[in-house]
Amino acid sequence: MSEEEEAELHIIEPKKSKKETPFERKTILNTSKKWYSSIKETTFLSYTFILFIVSVLLISLYSLNTPSDFLRVSSSLIILTLASFFTGSIFGFLFGLPNYKAHNENSENNIVDHQYDKNPSLKEITSWLTKIIVGVSLVEIKSIIKYFSELIKDISFYISGDFQRHVLIVGALIIFFFILGFIVFFLITVTKIFEMLVKNDMNIKHLLNNTLMDSKEAHINNVLKNDDFKSFSVKQKNLILQYVSNNGLNKLDPFYTKRLAKFLYLQKEYDAAAKAFEIAYEKNSKDYYSFLNACFIRSRFLKQFSKSNKKLKEFTEKNPKFPPAFYNLSCNYNREYNELDNENKEDDYGKDLRLNAREYLKKALTLDRGLYSEALKDSALNGLDIKNILAEVTQ
Repeated sequence: MSEEEEAELHIIEPKKSKKETPFERKTILNTSKKWYSSIKETTFLSYTFILFIVSVLLISLYSLNTPSDFLRVSSSLIILTLASFFTGSIFGFLFGLPNYKAHNENSENNIVDHQYDKNPSLKEITSWLTKIIVGVSLVEIKSIIKYFSELIKDISFYISGDFQRHVLIVGALIIFFFILGFIVFFLITVTKIFEMLVKNDMNIKHLLNNTLMDSKEAHINNVLKNDDFKSFSVKQKNLILQYVSNNGLNKLDPFYTKRLAKFLYLQKEYDAAAKAFEIAYEKNSKDYYSFLNACFIRSRFLKQFSKSNKKLKEFTEKNPKFPPAFYNLSCNYNREYNELDNENKEDDYGKDLRLNAREYLKKALTLDRGLYSEALKDSALNGLDIKNILAEVTQ
C-alpha cells in the first residue's frame, strides 16, 4: 500500500454500519452518497407521482364497468383523489410547520432583535388549528366516523345515482390519498421548508447585526456541493483558495467546512485542512471523524506527533468507548517510531513509542475486533505483531 493510499483510508469517514471503520474506501462512500442523494432529492416525489399515475389507470379500468357513465365516474373519482391529497397536504403542512424560538433576553443582540421581528401569526394559527383538530377528533370520533360514512354514500350517489355502488372505492381513495398527502407535505415541511426558514433566519441575522455578507459565500457553497474535487477546474480551485485567503475557515456551516477541509487536504494544504476539520468538529461535536482526520493530518503530514497525541488522549478521556480514537493513537506512536533512525529505536524513547503503539492498538481491538482486518493492511502499523496482539485480546 502506498503512502497516498494510506492517507485516503484515514481521511474518509465511513458509512454507519456494524462492520464499518473510519478507513473505508472512497468508492463505497461515494456510492452511499449517490444513493442517499437520489432518495432525498428524486425518488421520494417520483414514487408519489407514480402512485398518481397508477391510481388514474386503476380508476379508468374501474370506470369501464359503467361504459355509459365512463367520463362521469372516472373524472369524479380523479377529482376526489386530488381533493383528498390536497386536504391531507394542508394537514401535513399544519402539523409540520416548525416553531419559532423565543428571544433570549440576555442576548447581546436583544435590542436589535426587538427592532424587527418575524410575524408569528401563521405559526400561532397553525398551532391553534392543530390543537383544535386533535381535540375535536378525540371528543367527536363517533360523530366523525358517522359523518364520513354518510359523505361516502353521498359521493357514491352523486357519481351514479346509487348510494352503495361506489362506496368501497370512494372510501379507499379518500383515506389513502388523504394519508399520502399528509405524509408527503409533512416531510416536505420538516425538510425543505425548514431548510428555507433556517437560511432565511441566517440572512436576517446578518442584516439585523449590520454585518456584510461575503458575496462569494453562496457561490462557494455551490462549488463545494460537488465532492468530486478531482473534476474541479483550475478556476474553481483558485476561487476556493482565494475565499479561504480572504475569509478564513470559520464562516461556512459545518457541512461545507468539512467539504472545504477535504478539498484543502487534496490540495496538500495540510495545515489549513487540519484546522478546517477541527472547526467542523467544534461546530458539530458529534462529528468525531472530522476530529480524527485533523489528528491524522497533524501526525502524518505535519509531523506534529505530540500535539496530535495530546488531542487524541483528551478525546479518549471523554469518549472511552470509541475505538477509532485508540486506533489512531496507535498509528501515531508507531508512525513516529518507524521514522526514527535505528539507534534511537533502541533507546528508552523509541521503546516507549512502540509500547504505546502496542497498548493502544490492544485497547482498540478490545473495543472493536473488526478493526483487525484494517490493522493488517495499514502501513502505519508496520512492525507491530498484530496477530499476537489480537491473540492477547481474545484470551
